[in-house]
Amino acid sequence: MNLIRGMLRMRGVAGARDGADTMQPVGDITIASAFNGPPTSGNGGYASGMLSRLFETPHTVRISAPIPLDTPLAVTQQDNKLVATLGEKPILTARPGGVTLTPPQAPSMEAARKAGETPTYFGAGGLSTCFVCGRNRKEGDGLHIHCGRLGGKLEAAAVWTPHANFDDGHGHVRPEYVWAALDCPGGFALPEIETTYLLGEMTAAIHQPILTGQPVIIHAWHEWSDGRKHFAGTALHAEDGTLLAQADTLWIELTPEQAGSMAP
Repeated sequence: MNLIRGMLRMRGVAGARDGADTMQPVGDITIASAFNGPPTSGNGGYASGMLSRLFETPHTVRISAPIPLDTPLAVTQQDNKLVATLGEKPILTARPGGVTLTPPQAPSMEAARKAGETPTYFGAGGLSTCFVCGRNRKEGDGLHIHCGRLGGKLEAAAVWTPHANFDDGHGHVRPEYVWAALDCPGGFALPEIETTYLLGEMTAAIHQPILTGQPVIIHAWHEWSDGRKHFAGTALHAEDGTLLAQADTLWIELTPEQAGSMAP
């Protein structure tokens, strides 16, 4: 049985797509509790993917605050941006922008599978129920993506076979689930795996449809760090190395106190 997806209601969408310099309501977005990242807030990649459905052109989504679950967020067009708010508080902001990173050569399916056999998890343990990478989620209930380090490098990899629950009805993974799959792996390529990081900004591009039931290589790599900000790339590849989807991801390193507050 398919998961209940986050709801997206749209109105006046044409204005959001033509870049008019106005502020107008577009619709609302609700992230269902099944799609959490931390125990009490939404997964950043999934929520960004839901908002991305309102854009026809490449864009970047910034996460400004924890994403509430089972709570409608009003989406408005503000100049060339879409802003999802709770009351007057911005939660998600989508603006025009495309991916900038060139993915390195993908690991082989065998190497990615081997890396995933010894997965790494964020240090505080507060993300064990994450929709994407939570070790306490069952396959088909969550994406069940568990990346491990690739050799001794700041890279992570795994093999992911998308479950039929994430099908769009035509044999392809729904775009919001692809965005989600491109989220968490980036965090496992960052320098201090004992530290907890949360997604702050994401730009994704889906180059080819991802087929449900077919294994893909997930590859993530660290690009740079500046204080508590860390930048990583993620990619999904077919077994022959064909690039299927990719993302640029900006991560924020949490303090021990912040990480501890997420524990269930």
